[in-house]
Amino acid sequence: MNKVQKRIVGCLAGIFVITCLITGSVVFGHKRSETSPDKTETSISQRKQTTETSSKKSQETVQEPLKQPLIGLEEKKQTNEEPAKEGEFVLRSVGDLLMHETVSAMADTQSDFYQSAVESLQKEGIDFKPLKAEKSTDDQKDYDFSPMFAQIAPFTEYADATIANLETIATYPELPISGYPQFNGPSTLLENIKNIGIDIVSNGTNHSLDYYTEGVMLSTKYLKEAGLLYTGSYESFEDQKKPRIIEKNGIKVGFLTYTYGTNGIPVEEGKEYTISLIDIDKMTKEISELKKKADVVVVSVHDGPEYETLPNDDQRFVFEMVSEAGADLILGGHPHVLQPVDWYNDHKTFAIYSQASFISGQVNADSKQGGITQVTFKRQENGEVTVTAPKFMPTYIKGVEEQELYEVVPYADYDKYEIPDGNQWWDTLKERMTTYTDDFDYVNHLETNRTKENQTIHR
Repeated sequence: MNKVQKRIVGCLAGIFVITCLITGSVVFGHKRSETSPDKTETSISQRKQTTETSSKKSQETVQEPLKQPLIGLEEKKQTNEEPAKEGEFVLRSVGDLLMHETVSAMADTQSDFYQSAVESLQKEGIDFKPLKAEKSTDDQKDYDFSPMFAQIAPFTEYADATIANLETIATYPELPISGYPQFNGPSTLLENIKNIGIDIVSNGTNHSLDYYTEGVMLSTKYLKEAGLLYTGSYESFEDQKKPRIIEKNGIKVGFLTYTYGTNGIPVEEGKEYTISLIDIDKMTKEISELKKKADVVVVSVHDGPEYETLPNDDQRFVFEMVSEAGADLILGGHPHVLQPVDWYNDHKTFAIYSQASFISGQVNADSKQGGITQVTFKRQENGEVTVTAPKFMPTYIKGVEEQELYEVVPYADYDKYEIPDGNQWWDTLKERMTTYTDDFDYVNHLETNRTKENQTIHR
């Protein structure tokens, strides 16, 4: 065989081998698909999920331009609905929802104040969630508080959980709307606060029994319908025994509430579950029991003289006992003005003596001031969960009875919202809040899902 023939034979042999390899591969692959359909389907599913995930990521990176009420704040590169960081639980808290009848009147969807506010918010491009109105009649009106919370909603929403102090019951239309001294607000308020990120309310206050046991039963019914947890006033002993715990990011946070009294309204015998009164022995036992089921315990204390800017000895004693019992965070309410923050129990328990009012119809300047408290419960390397990074952001209740709709706004933006003497009050409040400690951040604006926290911007 000459050289040319040898080359031809070699080429033919190579072609034969390649053909066999290809055929074998196809056949083997075909057989695998017949004998292992699940793996192929899983592979397709995985590719589909990867494609969908990539699509979602690309969608998340495309953000709409920043809108009111956040224009003027520093924008984050990425947006997320809540902090959601494993091993950390960000809790935010607001003060009293004190529903004077003047506030409810402005939430009447047929009122000029309400309709003007809705038109203004829409014109400014502010997103808010108005409730679906029923047809108002002479006997029954529709109430919607969403315009009052639209400017502050981004700051209450951005947390793993947010708690508010529901000072008064909310049972209309089953019980009439009323103000001082026996309060009752529209039940729609509860859906409104749920829509701005409130997850749980402390409902054990001096006004919980304003409409006696009936009011408690109705208010808890509406709270459950709104999807809100509650602590402090219950519908039964069985309800009272259920631990109030919210779990996020691997951390369990438990909640309890106590009040100094009920304005002289007697607690019905056999129905002591309708209100949790301050009783040091009882509180110590309940905190200890809850601590066995939760990583940290938050205790709301409704106590202290009204309109005093510093706590009295009784408040400090109760806070001391609560901290020693194991509370990690103590949230004070009732004075209707801001009182300072403090640390207890060798810096293990953070406390604020009074968060003042989140919304109310009171007219004095210092009763229109409030704030949002934030703490981060963080799991340490040894497994213990501790209070870290406490912050406080002042707020203000705009509006004047029968003149201008009430709205909750960031106090730092005193020029934007034309807060009277806002600059002077800002410095006064900072001095007051740091009376006992400056080991916390006094912030202008807390972080939102679109903007960064800051301590310098005044809009």
